[in-house]
Amino acid sequence: MSPVMADMTWKEIKDIKTNKVIIPVGSIEQHGPHLPINTDTLIAQKISQLIGKKINALVTPVIQFGISKEHIDFPGTISLSQETLVDVIGDICNSLNKHGFNEQFIINSHGGNTKTLEQIKGVKLISVLGRFNKFDHAGEIETSLMLFLFPEKVRMNEIKVFDYEIPGTDTDDWKTIDHSKSGVIGDAKKASAKKGKKYFDWIIDGILKEIEEMN
Repeated sequence: MSPVMADMTWKEIKDIKTNKVIIPVGSIEQHGPHLPINTDTLIAQKISQLIGKKINALVTPVIQFGISKEHIDFPGTISLSQETLVDVIGDICNSLNKHGFNEQFIINSHGGNTKTLEQIKGVKLISVLGRFNKFDHAGEIETSLMLFLFPEKVRMNEIKVFDYEIPGTDTDDWKTIDHSKSGVIGDAKKASAKKGKKYFDWIIDGILKEIEEMN
């Protein structure tokens, strides 16, 4: 079964033997001078499609926009309000419920979405980068994942040692521009496709274990 709902007809969806569905949620926001603004969206989509195959779940089209106000000083960043994201997810979940897909998972690849998505009832929330014990934005982890999954999208000539400081955790109102003029928080020079495969496999294994423990 192809888990990608957008590629299926309504009849194929009607005949599918599953009540599980995954809603990938990413963001459109700056990821430094070397990664595209849809980095989170690409990662969420790829992970969701593989997880969908593993657990026999449909995968909806990815929600590309998220809450990215911390990055809004950088051109290309598009940010939704909390209310808008909750309303969009709620409407999607209601539509899916109507057609029998009542075991719903959100796979979220942008940390700025997490607190808002936690407010949504009846959906199982899974965080991608939240399982890493270090702050990374377009640094070693995300750049490695992109080098493994989408190497053609990485601007290798733009990677260097960027100056940055890690934001404190005592406020939700921090701005990336105050901590990194490049938009990068982390060491992208340490990234590699080999590390990206290791991180990707670890994420997939961790999500599958998390889903198993939810049941």
